[in-house]
Amino acid sequence: MTKFRPLLIAALLLMSPLTAQAFAPGDAGGFEGKAVIGQGGVVLGHVERVILGSNGAPAQVLVRPNGVRAGGPRSLSVKALKVEGASLSAPLTKAEFDAMPAIEPARQ
Repeated sequence: MTKFRPLLIAALLLMSPLTAQAFAPGDAGGFEGKAVIGQGGVVLGHVERVILGSNGAPAQVLVRPNGVRAGGPRSLSVKALKVEGASLSAPLTKAEFDAMPAIEPARQ
């Protein structure tokens, strides 16, 4: 089970419904550039882009990982994040976050 935990957590974060209850419409610009902090206080990356749900509220954030060989952004559900001061906290360890698949966002 341990080796599947990062995949399970990634699937749960990606499969959440595209509605966001914690953030109101119009908040999207406020999240871009914010640090995303994982378990243990490690910086996982920074919000590169906010994806809005059908209700106009933030639903997903694309987080650009820290590091030279970090790869592309990871998609996290807004429902899984908590606002803590000037940053966002995620219920992931660095290893779990790094194990998530990088995505190539569609350009609008």
